[in-house]
Amino acid sequence: MHRRPTIKTIAQIAGVSHVAVSRALRGCSDISPETTERIVKIALEIGYSPNAAARSLSSKQTKAIGMIVPTLAENTAYSSVFNQVSIVAAEHGYTVLLGSSHRSLELEKKHCRMMCENRVGALIVASSTSDVSHIREICGEHLPVIFVGGKTGFDETYSMTCNYRHSATLVVQHLYALGHRDIALFTYGPMNNTIKQKEEGFTYEMNQHSLLPRIYTAGHCDDTSAAGRDLVVQLICEGNLPTAIWCASDLMAIGVLSTLREHGIRVPEDISLIGHDDLYVSSLASIELTTLHLPMKEIGKSATEIAISLIEGEQSIISHQSFSTHLVVRKTTGTASIR
Repeated sequence: MHRRPTIKTIAQIAGVSHVAVSRALRGCSDISPETTERIVKIALEIGYSPNAAARSLSSKQTKAIGMIVPTLAENTAYSSVFNQVSIVAAEHGYTVLLGSSHRSLELEKKHCRMMCENRVGALIVASSTSDVSHIREICGEHLPVIFVGGKTGFDETYSMTCNYRHSATLVVQHLYALGHRDIALFTYGPMNNTIKQKEEGFTYEMNQHSLLPRIYTAGHCDDTSAAGRDLVVQLICEGNLPTAIWCASDLMAIGVLSTLREHGIRVPEDISLIGHDDLYVSSLASIELTTLHLPMKEIGKSATEIAISLIEGEQSIISHQSFSTHLVVRKTTGTASIR
């Protein structure tokens, strides 16, 4: 098997010590320009590349950032966060170790332990639950954790959060302006700070417009599309459909949309529909869902910059940032139908 060339390989070819090679490759002034040039030439010829892990051990500074998410797929907001984290990390010479908990508390704990064992310099976590005491216990004071998303808040040392109450304000104001007075919010389990903020914001904004807030909950976050289908079938059977529905996720709204179409109910002519997250699938021509855009790229970028600042020992760090959603109007909302 062909062995990867090392500093000692270069030293043998150049006839110098491995210490001299190391210092030459780092551009140290005590190695003559001629020797440095010869060593660099040999390194290029034999295809040498430095071992990042070994370099981290010798410099006492890691060049790795850990990240744990509840799930990772093309149609989740977490994929956008991870893509941005990996881009920003690479720009600064860092690698990213990624773990998906599959919404399992035990797997989330295991990933935390492995991140600590692999000596990542900082950990970015989109937690599966609002209770993150297990993460704090495992990581302790030795591994800084930056929490992203809405399940955690400003009570954490470092956090990037979304204002989901603002989402509710945008939804109700948009639908009210279209003439809707009978509006329902569909959510799913388990309860967490993200869902709680949406429900509280929706209730407050509906009350501000002297409207009755209708909130329905079904299913689980593992399959929000099914939860949406179940709720809309329930209301159809009861003859109790509102004129507009806001779903807590885009996938839930897509489940609602397909079910309404199956029952011959037109969107938006008969009922308006809004999602949340602005996933790629929501913009497809067959769907064109009105939704709330989550600034996941911005969150990922900010979280990574904080992680790098913590690793590199910078003193001036913005530990908390809050991001707001914005409404993306497509073709599933329209003027309220007369019933």
